[in-house]
Amino acid sequence: MSERRMKEKYYKCYKADTILELNPADKIKDAIKRTDDIIKHIVELRNGVAPDYVEALIKRLLSEVNGYTIDSKSISLREIEKNLTHLKQGDLLTNLVIRYMAMKLAIPKDSKIKSKIAEFTNLNRAKAMEGMNYYRVKAFEDILGKEDGIKLYSDILKLIVKEMKSTQKINEKDTVKARNEGAVKRWCEEGVGDFTFILYDENKVIYRFDRCVTHEALKHHNDPDIAYIASCFIGDIDEWNEGEYIHLRRTQTLHHEDFCDELYWDTRVHDNPEQPSLDFTRKIGKKE
Repeated sequence: MSERRMKEKYYKCYKADTILELNPADKIKDAIKRTDDIIKHIVELRNGVAPDYVEALIKRLLSEVNGYTIDSKSISLREIEKNLTHLKQGDLLTNLVIRYMAMKLAIPKDSKIKSKIAEFTNLNRAKAMEGMNYYRVKAFEDILGKEDGIKLYSDILKLIVKEMKSTQKINEKDTVKARNEGAVKRWCEEGVGDFTFILYDENKVIYRFDRCVTHEALKHHNDPDIAYIASCFIGDIDEWNEGEYIHLRRTQTLHHEDFCDELYWDTRVHDNPEQPSLDFTRKIGKKE
């Protein structure tokens, strides 16, 4: 127990208005590309569903952007159009993605979207990125119902993760401790959340998140199942850990419970370690 006290520390770092520097055009193009990828995989897996999905997503985004308008022509898709299979510059859905992202990033109405680094708040970035994915998943529920909609989205997400990993290189020298140090620094600089952790050794760490910008960006929907699937679920599918030395496991998130527990371990050192009990994790960083 003394070892636990020695290594645990609580970080109260959540700050919604932390200023981040990012290129809004790049973030919007990322959202367009991900939307296009999802439609592409719908066609591959259940082709007949694609038109209904596009219609449902359009309906959702139209309702969200309401009277907000932006100069959609000010953002060029030339850099990514060769990788797009369904969305094109000027299409209704493309323009709605642009408008939604710009609105959530709090870009002034009717202005141009500049392709250069600018300042945005931590929460607005999350509202744009996480919120866009919430409506992508919600459109599946609209046309297929929750269970079947989540199943199809899950199948698509597995393909997307495999595509992501096909271009990634694994650093064999990476350690859990090094990742921990980098993550804590970034999470606090960006105001990501309130959290604590126990670093058991250089190769295993358990985190408890009491507050997280991802949950903060989605909780107003009062729709925890879809919010979870749209955000944290990607890290819980088997494909996320495939080919990795350092694995992630969690048993609950802030979408459904009062804290999130994340265990990371190096598989070269620890063979499928037991998840700390929720009671243990709940007490980390708290005075007894």
